Amino acid sequence: MEATLTPQLLGELIEKGYKYTAAQTHNLSNGTIKILLKPLREKPQLTLLPAGFDTYYRITREPLQMACGVDGTSIMVDFVPQSDDAYITDEDVLEDGYFRMDEDFFKQVLESLDDYAVFTTDKKGDVNSWNSGAEKILGWSETEIIGRNSSVFFTEADKKTNQPQKELDTALAKGRSIDERYHVRKDGSIFWGSGLVFQLTDKKGGLRGFTKIMRNYEEQKNAERHSPETHV
Repeated sequence: MEATLTPQLLGELIEKGYKYTAAQTHNLSNGTIKILLKPLREKPQLTLLPAGFDTYYRITREPLQMACGVDGTSIMVDFVPQSDDAYITDEDVLEDGYFRMDEDFFKQVLESLDDYAVFTTDKKGDVNSWNSGAEKILGWSETEIIGRNSSVFFTEADKKTNQPQKELDTALAKGRSIDERYHVRKDGSIFWGSGLVFQLTDKKGGLRGFTKIMRNYEEQKNAERHSPETHV
């Protein structure tokens, strides 16, 4: 069966021990794209992927970004429960509430994503959870940052134009907000980062706050600046 990829479903797959996803891409007749992911527990070989699949991803990399939504693209998961997942029914997979993670497990997921800054905030944007990747990328320890407003990661120029609040407002209106801009570390240095913000809701669909996933793309941006093609 196929189910829409959501952050909750992704978290559940990680909890069940899936580490990779095979992937296939389809160009649909209406001009949109469909990406189908198949969860795998072991790292596959490109020549031995499941039939119809042509590449694979580590589950905590590309699928993590896909779970937050991609414009014009449908992201689906081909999930057939194995024998040790037999207690997960088809109805469970389609029931979004089933995949809502408790706080302890959510913390485990955050800590597994050390290539990404992943943190959550309350409705006002005050940080209330923080992973090791966020400390590595942004420089703040968990004890230092908890309770501070996430606007501290924005440049002064962006704060003057109210970009921190606009980011949350967009996530509220559209379900997510894509954020590529300069960000500020604890020591005041800046870097080019790509971020996604999406709503964090309770079991009844009420807003609890926001989750932000960020990656440092400064090295990539520097490479683009110094590429011969940029000087043609």
